[in-house]
Amino acid sequence: MAGEALKNMTETPTLPMDSERFAQYLERRLTLYDGQIQLIDRQGMELRLLVGERETNVDLTTYFRAYRQKPDQIDVVAQTLVRVLLNEISTETDTDFESLSDRVYLMLKPISLLAEIRERGLTMLVYRQFLAELIIVYTIAEERSIAFINEDHLERWRIAEHELHEQALANLRRRTADLRYTTVGEGEQRLFIFNSADGYDASRLLLTDTLTQWARMLPGQIVIGIPNRDFLIAFSDANQEVLQAVAMQIQTDAAQPGGLTEQLFTLAKGAIREYEWE
Repeated sequence: MAGEALKNMTETPTLPMDSERFAQYLERRLTLYDGQIQLIDRQGMELRLLVGERETNVDLTTYFRAYRQKPDQIDVVAQTLVRVLLNEISTETDTDFESLSDRVYLMLKPISLLAEIRERGLTMLVYRQFLAELIIVYTIAEERSIAFINEDHLERWRIAEHELHEQALANLRRRTADLRYTTVGEGEQRLFIFNSADGYDASRLLLTDTLTQWARMLPGQIVIGIPNRDFLIAFSDANQEVLQAVAMQIQTDAAQPGGLTEQLFTLAKGAIREYEWE
C-alpha cells in the first residue's frame, strides 16, 4: 500500500495540466522532501513553505510557464523548484547581530509550532508565551523569505531574549509608521484594518500605542481580531450586531488554511487581553 501511494504521488500526470492541477502536483512532490521542505499552506499558485527553519513564499507562475512550454519536462521543473528551495537556506543568520538587527521582527504563531520543531529535531526557536494558545517568535526578514531565530543564534550573538524582543518590536513599530491602514465607517460601525500582506499584520496586535489611538476614536470597548497573519481588524463592541457579524467572519477566516486564531482581543490599561463577551 505504501509503495502504491508513493507511486501515485510521483507518477507523471496526464498532460497537459491546468494551473490548479500543476500546483497540486508540485505540492505532492514536495512531500517527498519531508524534513527539509514542509508545506504550510497553498493558495492557488502560491505556496507557503518551511524550508529548514525558514518560512518562505513561492509563486509557481514562472514554473508553470516553463512547464507549458515543455509539458514533457514536468519532472525537470519540479526538480528545479526543489533545488532553488534548498539552496535558499542561507547562512546569513550566522553573522553578527549588529549587521542584521534592523531586519529583526516578531511574529505571532500557534503554540503547536513548538511541537513541530521538537518532532523534527530542530533547535528550539526563541519564543514568548502570548494569549489564546499563541506564541511570539522572532524572524529575520530577507528578500524573498524569513528565517526563524533559534536559541543557537542568541548564543552566537551573545544577546539576551529581552534585547531581541525590544529590537524586533522597535523595528515593527518603525515599519508600521510608514504603512497606511484602512478605516471605513463611522461611530459604532467604524473599522480599522491592517492588510498589507507583508507577513506582520497580525503581529501589529503588539503595537499597543497604535491600538490606543484607535480606541480613543471608538465608542465602547475596542475589539481586535487577527484571523491570519496578513489581517488585523479593530472595531467597537458598542453595537452588538456589528460585534457578532465581525466575530463570525473572523471565526470563518481563522478556520481557513493558514488561519491563526478566532479569539478576539481588547485593550485593558494599555495591555492586550483576551476579549470577554458579556
